[in-house]
Amino acid sequence: MKHAFWDWKKDFKDQKTSEVFDCMIAEFLLTYGRFVPAQEVVLHKYKVETLQELADKQTAEFEKVPRLHNYFTTLELPLVPVLWHMEQAGIFLDSQALTTVGEEISAEIEKLEKALKADAGAEINLNSAIQVGTYLAETLGVPLSKTKTGRYATNEGEISQHAESFPFIKKLLEYRELSKLRSTYIATLIEKVDEKGIVHTSYGQVTASTGRLSSNNPNLQNIPVSSGFAQKIKSCFKAKPGNVLLSFDYSQQELRILAHLTKEEALLKAFQQKKDIHSTTAAQLFGVPYDEVTKDQRSVAKTINFGVVYGMGSFGMSSQLHIPVEEAQKFINAFYATYPKIRSYYDQYLKEAKENGFVETMLGRRRYVFEYPGQKTIDNSMRRVLINYPIQGSAADLIKKAMLAVHAEVVEKRDDCKMLLQIHDDLVFEVKDDKKVIAEVIEQVQKIMTTVYPLDVPIEVDVKMGKTWGDMGKL
Repeated sequence: MKHAFWDWKKDFKDQKTSEVFDCMIAEFLLTYGRFVPAQEVVLHKYKVETLQELADKQTAEFEKVPRLHNYFTTLELPLVPVLWHMEQAGIFLDSQALTTVGEEISAEIEKLEKALKADAGAEINLNSAIQVGTYLAETLGVPLSKTKTGRYATNEGEISQHAESFPFIKKLLEYRELSKLRSTYIATLIEKVDEKGIVHTSYGQVTASTGRLSSNNPNLQNIPVSSGFAQKIKSCFKAKPGNVLLSFDYSQQELRILAHLTKEEALLKAFQQKKDIHSTTAAQLFGVPYDEVTKDQRSVAKTINFGVVYGMGSFGMSSQLHIPVEEAQKFINAFYATYPKIRSYYDQYLKEAKENGFVETMLGRRRYVFEYPGQKTIDNSMRRVLINYPIQGSAADLIKKAMLAVHAEVVEKRDDCKMLLQIHDDLVFEVKDDKKVIAEVIEQVQKIMTTVYPLDVPIEVDVKMGKTWGDMGKL
Protein backbone atom coordinates (compact mmCIF):
# COMPACT_ATOMS: atom_id res chain seq x y z
CA MET A 1 0.00 0.00 0.00
CA LYS A 2 1.26 3.44 -0.92
CA HIS A 3 1.80 6.01 1.81
CA ALA A 4 -0.64 8.87 1.26
CA PHE A 5 0.38 12.51 1.78
CA TRP A 6 -1.47 15.74 1.22
CA ASP A 7 1.76 17.46 0.13
CA TRP A 8 4.62 14.98 -0.11
CA LYS A 9 7.32 17.60 -0.81
CA LYS A 10 6.55 19.27 2.50
CA ASP A 11 7.31 16.03 4.35
CA PHE A 12 9.95 14.71 1.95
CA LYS A 13 12.88 15.09 4.34
CA ASP A 14 11.41 12.46 6.67
CA GLN A 15 9.52 10.39 4.09
CA LYS A 16 11.86 9.59 1.20
CA THR A 17 9.91 6.50 0.18
CA SER A 18 9.01 5.67 -3.40
CA GLU A 19 5.71 4.10 -2.38
CA VAL A 20 3.89 7.41 -2.17
CA PHE A 21 0.62 9.00 -3.25
CA ASP A 22 0.33 12.81 -3.25
CA CYS A 23 -3.37 13.65 -2.78
CA MET A 24 -2.96 17.38 -3.46
CA ILE A 25 -1.34 16.88 -6.88
CA ALA A 26 -3.81 14.10 -7.67
CA GLU A 27 -6.77 16.38 -6.97
CA PHE A 28 -5.33 19.15 -9.16
CA LEU A 29 -5.00 16.72 -12.06
CA LEU A 30 -8.37 15.04 -11.51
CA THR A 31 -10.21 18.38 -11.47
CA TYR A 32 -8.44 19.27 -14.74
CA GLY A 33 -6.45 22.15 -13.32
CA ARG A 34 -9.02 23.78 -11.08
CA PHE A 35 -7.87 25.42 -7.86
CA VAL A 36 -7.21 22.88 -5.10
CA PRO A 37 -9.07 23.79 -1.90
CA ALA A 38 -7.88 22.90 1.59
CA GLN A 39 -7.26 19.30 2.59
CA GLU A 40 -10.37 19.24 4.79
CA VAL A 41 -12.58 20.37 1.91
CA VAL A 42 -11.27 17.62 -0.38
CA LEU A 43 -11.72 14.96 2.32
CA HIS A 44 -15.31 16.14 2.73
CA LYS A 45 -15.86 16.11 -1.05
CA TYR A 46 -14.94 12.40 -1.22
CA LYS A 47 -16.77 11.64 2.07
CA VAL A 48 -13.65 10.16 3.72
CA GLU A 49 -11.77 10.87 6.94
CA THR A 50 -8.18 9.86 6.23
CA LEU A 51 -5.66 10.60 3.50
CA GLN A 52 -5.29 6.87 2.86
CA GLU A 53 -9.00 6.63 2.11
CA LEU A 54 -8.75 9.72 -0.06
CA ALA A 55 -5.87 8.19 -2.04
CA ASP A 56 -7.95 5.06 -2.66
CA LYS A 57 -10.88 7.13 -3.94
CA GLN A 58 -8.64 9.26 -6.15
CA THR A 59 -6.95 6.15 -7.53
CA ALA A 60 -10.39 4.83 -8.50
CA GLU A 61 -11.06 8.13 -10.31
CA PHE A 62 -7.70 7.91 -12.07
CA GLU A 63 -8.54 4.42 -13.33
CA LYS A 64 -11.33 5.98 -15.40
CA VAL A 65 -8.71 8.11 -17.19
CA PRO A 66 -5.66 5.81 -17.66
CA ARG A 67 -3.61 8.37 -19.62
CA LEU A 68 -3.98 10.96 -16.87
CA HIS A 69 -3.12 8.32 -14.26
CA ASN A 70 0.06 7.54 -16.19
CA TYR A 71 0.86 11.27 -16.30
CA PHE A 72 0.51 11.43 -12.51
CA THR A 73 2.63 8.35 -11.78
CA THR A 74 5.38 8.88 -14.35
CA LEU A 75 5.75 12.67 -14.40
CA GLU A 76 4.24 14.71 -11.55
CA LEU A 77 4.89 12.31 -8.67
CA PRO A 78 8.54 11.52 -9.56
CA LEU A 79 9.14 15.26 -9.98
CA VAL A 80 8.54 15.91 -6.27
CA PRO A 81 11.98 14.63 -5.11
CA VAL A 82 13.69 16.52 -7.95
CA LEU A 83 12.08 19.80 -6.89
CA TRP A 84 12.85 19.12 -3.23
CA HIS A 85 16.57 18.69 -4.02
CA MET A 86 16.56 21.90 -6.11
CA GLU A 87 14.91 23.82 -3.28
CA GLN A 88 17.45 22.50 -0.79
CA ALA A 89 20.37 23.46 -3.05
CA GLY A 90 19.17 27.04 -3.56
CA ILE A 91 21.35 29.70 -5.19
CA PHE A 92 23.93 32.04 -3.64
CA LEU A 93 22.90 35.71 -3.41
CA ASP A 94 25.44 38.47 -2.75
CA SER A 95 23.38 40.59 -0.31
CA GLN A 96 25.93 43.39 -0.18
CA ALA A 97 25.97 43.75 -3.96
CA LEU A 98 22.15 43.70 -4.02
CA THR A 99 22.00 46.44 -1.35
CA THR A 100 24.23 48.60 -3.56
CA VAL A 101 21.96 47.98 -6.56
CA GLY A 102 18.99 48.97 -4.38
CA GLU A 103 20.66 52.27 -3.50
CA GLU A 104 21.32 52.96 -7.19
CA ILE A 105 17.68 52.22 -8.05
CA SER A 106 16.46 54.54 -5.26
CA ALA A 107 18.64 57.36 -6.59
CA GLU A 108 17.30 56.85 -10.11
CA ILE A 109 13.68 56.76 -8.85
CA GLU A 110 14.24 60.04 -7.01
CA LYS A 111 15.72 61.59 -10.15
CA LEU A 112 12.79 60.44 -12.30
CA GLU A 113 10.26 61.63 -9.73
CA LYS A 114 11.75 65.14 -9.75
CA ALA A 115 11.84 65.21 -13.56
CA LEU A 116 8.21 64.04 -13.86
CA LYS A 117 6.96 66.61 -11.34
CA ALA A 118 8.93 69.33 -13.11
CA ASP A 119 7.38 68.28 -16.43
CA ALA A 120 3.92 68.36 -14.86
CA GLY A 121 4.59 71.81 -13.45
CA ALA A 122 2.70 70.88 -10.30
CA GLU A 123 2.84 68.56 -7.31
CA ILE A 124 1.45 65.23 -8.52
CA ASN A 125 1.31 61.91 -6.68
CA LEU A 126 2.83 59.53 -9.23
CA ASN A 127 1.42 56.55 -7.34
CA SER A 128 -2.15 57.86 -7.53
CA ALA A 129 -4.00 56.43 -10.54
CA ILE A 130 -6.61 59.20 -10.27
CA GLN A 131 -4.10 62.07 -10.28
CA VAL A 132 -1.98 60.53 -13.02
CA GLY A 133 -5.02 59.71 -15.17
CA THR A 134 -6.46 63.22 -14.82
CA TYR A 135 -3.13 64.82 -15.72
CA LEU A 136 -2.53 62.57 -18.73
CA ALA A 137 -6.03 62.89 -20.17
CA GLU A 138 -7.05 66.44 -19.26
CA THR A 139 -3.72 68.30 -19.32
CA LEU A 140 -1.64 66.39 -21.88
CA GLY A 141 -4.61 65.24 -23.95
CA VAL A 142 -3.73 61.54 -23.96
CA PRO A 143 -6.77 59.65 -25.36
CA LEU A 144 -7.22 57.27 -22.42
CA SER A 145 -10.16 54.91 -22.11
CA LYS A 146 -12.14 54.81 -18.87
CA THR A 147 -12.64 52.05 -16.32
CA LYS A 148 -16.04 50.77 -15.20
CA THR A 149 -15.91 53.25 -12.32
CA GLY A 150 -15.51 56.16 -14.73
CA ARG A 151 -11.85 56.83 -13.95
CA TYR A 152 -9.15 57.12 -16.59
CA ALA A 153 -7.33 53.82 -17.17
CA THR A 154 -3.63 54.18 -16.37
CA ASN A 155 -2.48 50.57 -16.42
CA GLU A 156 0.65 49.74 -18.38
CA GLY A 157 -1.24 48.16 -21.29
CA GLU A 158 -3.35 51.30 -21.71
CA ILE A 159 -0.71 54.01 -21.44
CA SER A 160 2.23 52.20 -23.10
CA GLN A 161 0.57 52.47 -26.53
CA HIS A 162 0.90 56.27 -26.21
CA ALA A 163 4.52 56.25 -24.96
CA GLU A 164 6.05 57.19 -28.30
CA SER A 165 3.85 60.27 -28.61
CA PHE A 166 4.16 61.46 -25.00
CA PRO A 167 7.67 61.52 -23.41
CA PHE A 168 6.05 61.94 -19.97
CA ILE A 169 4.56 58.44 -20.30
CA LYS A 170 7.94 56.94 -21.19
CA LYS A 171 9.46 58.37 -18.01
CA LEU A 172 6.41 57.31 -15.97
CA LEU A 173 6.70 53.70 -17.18
CA GLU A 174 10.40 53.68 -16.27
CA TYR A 175 9.56 55.14 -12.84
CA ARG A 176 6.99 52.39 -12.28
CA GLU A 177 9.32 49.62 -13.40
CA LEU A 178 12.10 50.76 -11.10
CA SER A 179 9.68 51.19 -8.18
CA LYS A 180 8.44 47.64 -8.76
CA LEU A 181 12.00 46.30 -8.93
CA ARG A 182 12.85 47.97 -5.62
CA SER A 183 9.73 46.89 -3.76
CA THR A 184 9.45 43.39 -5.23
CA TYR A 185 13.06 42.28 -5.24
CA ILE A 186 15.59 44.29 -3.25
CA ALA A 187 14.27 44.08 0.33
CA THR A 188 12.34 40.87 -0.29
CA LEU A 189 15.32 38.94 -1.60
CA ILE A 190 17.69 40.11 1.15
CA GLU A 191 15.16 38.93 3.76
CA LYS A 192 15.17 35.44 2.21
CA VAL A 193 18.93 34.85 2.40
CA ASP A 194 19.93 32.14 4.90
CA GLU A 195 23.03 32.17 7.12
CA LYS A 196 25.15 30.74 4.26
CA GLY A 197 24.02 33.41 1.80
CA ILE A 198 21.68 31.04 -0.04
CA VAL A 199 18.17 31.82 -1.30
CA HIS A 200 15.76 28.88 -1.45
CA THR A 201 12.69 29.27 -3.62
CA SER A 202 9.71 26.92 -3.36
CA TYR A 203 8.29 25.30 -6.49
CA GLY A 204 4.57 24.70 -6.85
CA GLN A 205 2.97 21.98 -8.97
CA VAL A 206 -0.65 22.93 -8.35
CA THR A 207 -0.73 26.57 -9.40
CA ALA A 208 -1.01 26.80 -13.19
CA SER A 209 -3.55 24.71 -15.09
CA THR A 210 -1.02 24.42 -17.94
CA GLY A 211 1.27 22.48 -15.62
CA ARG A 212 3.89 25.22 -15.53
CA LEU A 213 5.78 25.27 -12.25
CA SER A 214 5.43 28.32 -10.04
CA SER A 215 8.24 29.76 -7.92
CA ASN A 216 7.38 31.33 -4.59
CA ASN A 217 8.88 32.81 -1.46
CA PRO A 218 10.74 34.31 -3.31
CA ASN A 219 9.62 34.12 -6.91
CA LEU A 220 12.76 33.65 -9.00
CA GLN A 221 10.93 33.03 -12.29
CA ASN A 222 9.77 36.55 -13.10
CA ILE A 223 12.77 38.81 -12.51
CA PRO A 224 12.50 41.00 -15.61
CA VAL A 225 15.41 41.44 -17.99
CA SER A 226 14.20 44.52 -19.87
CA SER A 227 16.26 47.08 -17.94
CA GLY A 228 19.88 47.42 -16.93
CA PHE A 229 18.90 47.41 -13.26
CA ALA A 230 17.03 44.13 -13.64
CA GLN A 231 20.18 42.66 -15.12
CA LYS A 232 22.18 44.03 -12.17
CA ILE A 233 19.79 42.31 -9.75
CA LYS A 234 20.26 38.98 -11.56
CA SER A 235 24.03 39.50 -11.42
CA CYS A 236 23.85 39.43 -7.62
CA PHE A 237 23.02 35.71 -7.91
CA LYS A 238 26.39 34.02 -8.15
CA ALA A 239 28.10 30.68 -8.40
CA LYS A 240 29.93 29.64 -5.25
CA PRO A 241 33.76 29.91 -5.32
CA GLY A 242 35.25 27.28 -7.64
CA ASN A 243 32.01 26.87 -9.59
CA VAL A 244 30.22 28.37 -12.60
CA LEU A 245 26.58 28.66 -13.56
CA LEU A 246 25.30 26.92 -16.69
CA SER A 247 21.96 27.73 -18.31
CA PHE A 248 20.18 25.38 -20.74
CA ASP A 249 17.31 27.11 -22.53
CA TYR A 250 14.95 25.48 -25.03
CA SER A 251 15.05 27.61 -28.19
CA GLN A 252 11.59 28.65 -29.45
CA GLN A 253 10.14 25.50 -27.90
CA GLU A 254 6.53 26.63 -28.04
CA LEU A 255 6.70 27.48 -31.74
CA ARG A 256 8.33 24.09 -32.40
CA ILE A 257 5.48 22.41 -30.53
CA LEU A 258 2.99 24.46 -32.60
CA ALA A 259 4.64 23.14 -35.78
CA HIS A 260 4.59 19.58 -34.41
CA LEU A 261 0.92 19.69 -33.40
CA THR A 262 -0.43 21.46 -36.47
CA LYS A 263 1.77 19.68 -39.05
CA GLU A 264 2.00 23.01 -40.88
CA GLU A 265 4.48 22.29 -43.71
CA ALA A 266 5.86 25.83 -43.97
CA LEU A 267 6.72 25.88 -40.25
CA LEU A 268 8.07 22.32 -40.25
CA LYS A 269 10.27 23.11 -43.25
CA ALA A 270 11.60 26.32 -41.70
CA PHE A 271 12.64 24.57 -38.51
CA GLN A 272 14.07 21.55 -40.35
CA GLN A 273 16.17 23.89 -42.51
CA LYS A 274 17.24 25.76 -39.35
CA LYS A 275 15.83 29.03 -40.66
CA ASP A 276 14.92 31.89 -38.35
CA ILE A 277 11.20 31.38 -37.81
CA HIS A 278 10.40 35.07 -37.27
CA SER A 279 12.17 36.06 -40.48
CA THR A 280 10.33 33.25 -42.29
CA THR A 281 6.98 34.63 -41.13
CA ALA A 282 8.04 38.22 -41.90
CA ALA A 283 9.01 37.26 -45.46
CA GLN A 284 5.51 35.89 -46.02
CA LEU A 285 3.63 38.71 -44.29
CA PHE A 286 5.50 41.52 -46.03
CA GLY A 287 6.05 39.77 -49.35
CA VAL A 288 9.83 40.15 -49.33
CA PRO A 289 12.66 37.62 -49.84
CA TYR A 290 13.82 35.88 -46.63
CA ASP A 291 17.29 37.44 -46.90
CA GLU A 292 15.85 40.95 -47.22
CA VAL A 293 13.68 40.96 -44.08
CA THR A 294 14.41 44.04 -41.99
CA LYS A 295 14.86 44.16 -38.23
CA ASP A 296 11.52 45.97 -37.81
CA GLN A 297 9.69 43.46 -40.03
CA ARG A 298 11.15 40.56 -38.04
CA SER A 299 10.09 42.26 -34.80
CA VAL A 300 6.50 42.54 -36.04
CA ALA A 301 6.51 38.90 -37.16
CA LYS A 302 7.88 37.80 -33.78
CA THR A 303 5.03 39.57 -31.98
CA ILE A 304 2.52 37.93 -34.32
CA ASN A 305 4.07 34.45 -34.00
CA PHE A 306 3.97 34.52 -30.22
CA GLY A 307 0.67 36.42 -30.19
CA VAL A 308 -1.04 33.60 -32.06
CA VAL A 309 0.47 31.01 -29.69
CA TYR A 310 -0.95 32.95 -26.75
CA GLY A 311 -4.36 33.38 -28.36
CA MET A 312 -3.93 37.14 -28.77
CA GLY A 313 -6.69 38.92 -30.64
CA SER A 314 -6.54 42.03 -32.82
CA PHE A 315 -6.96 44.39 -29.86
CA GLY A 316 -4.06 42.86 -27.93
CA MET A 317 -1.95 42.77 -31.08
CA SER A 318 -2.66 46.45 -31.81
CA SER A 319 -1.56 47.34 -28.28
CA GLN A 320 1.66 45.32 -28.61
CA LEU A 321 2.56 46.74 -32.02
CA HIS A 322 1.16 50.24 -31.42
CA ILE A 323 -0.93 50.03 -34.61
CA PRO A 324 -4.69 50.37 -35.33
CA VAL A 325 -6.88 47.35 -34.51
CA GLU A 326 -7.86 46.96 -38.18
CA GLU A 327 -4.22 46.72 -39.23
CA ALA A 328 -3.52 44.19 -36.48
CA GLN A 329 -6.42 42.05 -37.73
CA LYS A 330 -4.96 42.16 -41.25
CA PHE A 331 -1.67 40.82 -39.88
CA ILE A 332 -3.49 38.02 -38.04
CA ASN A 333 -5.45 37.12 -41.20
CA ALA A 334 -2.22 37.14 -43.20
CA PHE A 335 -0.58 34.85 -40.63
CA TYR A 336 -3.34 32.26 -40.97
CA ALA A 337 -3.25 32.58 -44.76
CA THR A 338 0.48 31.87 -44.60
CA TYR A 339 0.02 28.92 -42.25
CA PRO A 340 -3.46 27.53 -43.07
CA LYS A 341 -3.01 24.28 -41.15
CA ILE A 342 -2.69 26.26 -37.90
CA ARG A 343 -6.18 27.70 -38.44
CA SER A 344 -7.68 24.29 -39.28
CA TYR A 345 -5.91 22.71 -36.28
CA TYR A 346 -7.37 25.26 -33.88
CA ASP A 347 -10.85 25.04 -35.45
CA GLN A 348 -10.88 21.27 -34.91
CA TYR A 349 -9.28 21.57 -31.48
CA LEU A 350 -11.89 24.08 -30.23
CA LYS A 351 -14.71 21.97 -31.71
CA GLU A 352 -13.50 18.94 -29.74
CA ALA A 353 -12.97 21.09 -26.64
CA LYS A 354 -16.61 22.13 -26.75
CA GLU A 355 -17.76 18.55 -27.25
CA ASN A 356 -15.52 17.00 -24.58
CA GLY A 357 -15.51 19.79 -22.00
CA PHE A 358 -11.73 19.44 -21.62
CA VAL A 359 -8.49 19.83 -23.60
CA GLU A 360 -5.21 17.91 -23.35
CA THR A 361 -1.48 18.42 -23.65
CA MET A 362 0.66 16.09 -25.74
CA LEU A 363 1.34 13.91 -22.68
CA GLY A 364 -2.26 13.82 -21.45
CA ARG A 365 -2.60 16.56 -18.85
CA ARG A 366 -6.16 17.92 -18.98
CA ARG A 367 -7.77 21.33 -18.50
CA TYR A 368 -11.46 22.10 -18.09
CA VAL A 369 -13.27 24.18 -20.73
CA PHE A 370 -16.43 25.38 -19.04
CA GLU A 371 -16.46 27.45 -15.86
CA TYR A 372 -19.80 26.21 -14.53
CA PRO A 373 -22.24 23.28 -15.04
CA GLY A 374 -24.53 23.60 -18.03
CA GLN A 375 -22.30 26.06 -19.88
CA LYS A 376 -22.17 25.30 -23.62
CA THR A 377 -20.31 28.20 -25.19
CA ILE A 378 -16.66 29.24 -25.15
CA ASP A 379 -16.25 32.98 -24.61
CA ASN A 380 -13.34 35.02 -26.00
CA SER A 381 -11.27 35.00 -22.81
CA MET A 382 -11.55 31.22 -22.47
CA ARG A 383 -10.83 30.83 -26.17
CA ARG A 384 -7.49 32.61 -25.67
CA VAL A 385 -6.67 30.38 -22.71
CA LEU A 386 -7.55 27.21 -24.63
CA ILE A 387 -5.57 28.15 -27.74
CA ASN A 388 -2.46 28.57 -25.62
CA TYR A 389 -3.04 25.45 -23.50
CA PRO A 390 -1.73 22.61 -25.71
CA ILE A 391 1.35 24.67 -26.58
CA GLN A 392 2.41 26.01 -23.17
CA GLY A 393 1.12 22.91 -21.39
CA SER A 394 3.08 20.55 -23.63
CA ALA A 395 6.21 22.68 -23.24
CA ALA A 396 5.76 22.39 -19.45
CA ASP A 397 5.39 18.61 -19.77
CA LEU A 398 8.54 18.23 -21.84
CA ILE A 399 10.82 20.23 -19.56
CA LYS A 400 9.53 18.26 -16.57
CA LYS A 401 10.33 15.06 -18.44
CA ALA A 402 13.80 16.46 -19.14
CA MET A 403 14.28 17.43 -15.48
CA LEU A 404 13.50 13.88 -14.36
CA ALA A 405 16.02 12.42 -16.81
CA VAL A 406 18.71 15.01 -16.02
CA HIS A 407 18.31 14.46 -12.29
CA ALA A 408 18.56 10.67 -12.64
CA GLU A 409 21.29 10.49 -15.29
CA VAL A 410 23.46 13.50 -14.43
CA VAL A 411 22.84 15.14 -11.03
CA GLU A 412 22.51 11.94 -8.98
CA LYS A 413 25.62 10.44 -10.58
CA ARG A 414 27.92 13.44 -10.09
CA ASP A 415 29.00 15.45 -7.06
CA ASP A 416 30.22 18.33 -9.24
CA CYS A 417 26.85 19.37 -10.67
CA LYS A 418 23.60 20.60 -9.10
CA MET A 419 20.35 21.65 -10.75
CA LEU A 420 19.35 24.92 -9.06
CA LEU A 421 16.54 26.64 -10.93
CA GLN A 422 13.81 26.11 -13.48
CA ILE A 423 12.55 29.21 -15.27
CA HIS A 424 9.92 27.64 -17.56
CA ASP A 425 11.98 26.65 -20.66
CA ASP A 426 15.30 27.23 -18.93
CA LEU A 427 17.29 25.10 -16.45
CA VAL A 428 20.13 26.62 -14.40
CA PHE A 429 22.92 24.48 -12.94
CA GLU A 430 25.92 25.08 -10.71
CA VAL A 431 28.93 23.12 -11.97
CA LYS A 432 32.56 22.78 -10.92
CA ASP A 433 34.73 25.31 -12.79
CA ASP A 434 36.72 22.70 -14.65
CA LYS A 435 36.85 22.51 -18.47
CA LYS A 436 36.42 18.73 -18.57
CA VAL A 437 33.52 18.75 -16.10
CA ILE A 438 31.77 21.62 -17.89
CA ALA A 439 32.14 19.93 -21.29
CA GLU A 440 30.78 16.63 -19.93
CA VAL A 441 27.77 18.26 -18.24
CA ILE A 442 26.94 20.31 -21.33
CA GLU A 443 27.07 17.23 -23.55
CA GLN A 444 24.96 15.13 -21.17
CA VAL A 445 22.27 17.73 -20.43
CA GLN A 446 21.95 18.93 -24.03
CA LYS A 447 21.55 15.35 -25.28
CA ILE A 448 18.83 14.61 -22.73
CA MET A 449 16.91 17.84 -23.34
CA THR A 450 16.95 17.48 -27.13
CA THR A 451 15.96 13.79 -27.21
CA VAL A 452 13.68 13.31 -24.19
CA TYR A 453 10.58 13.60 -26.39
CA PRO A 454 11.11 13.70 -30.18
CA LEU A 455 9.15 16.24 -32.21
CA ASP A 456 8.65 16.49 -35.98
CA VAL A 457 11.18 19.33 -35.91
CA PRO A 458 14.67 19.40 -34.39
CA ILE A 459 14.80 20.56 -30.77
CA GLU A 460 17.52 23.07 -29.95
CA VAL A 461 18.92 24.08 -26.57
CA ASP A 462 20.94 27.27 -26.08
CA VAL A 463 23.71 27.06 -23.48
CA LYS A 464 25.08 29.99 -21.49
CA MET A 465 27.79 30.12 -18.85
CA GLY A 466 28.98 32.66 -16.32
CA LYS A 467 30.00 33.35 -12.75
CA THR A 468 26.72 35.22 -12.14
CA TRP A 469 23.16 34.62 -13.33
CA GLY A 470 22.95 38.05 -14.96
CA ASP A 471 26.24 37.91 -16.87
CA MET A 472 26.00 34.55 -18.58
CA GLY A 473 27.43 34.44 -22.09
CA LYS A 474 26.18 32.18 -24.88
CA LEU A 475 28.48 29.27 -25.73
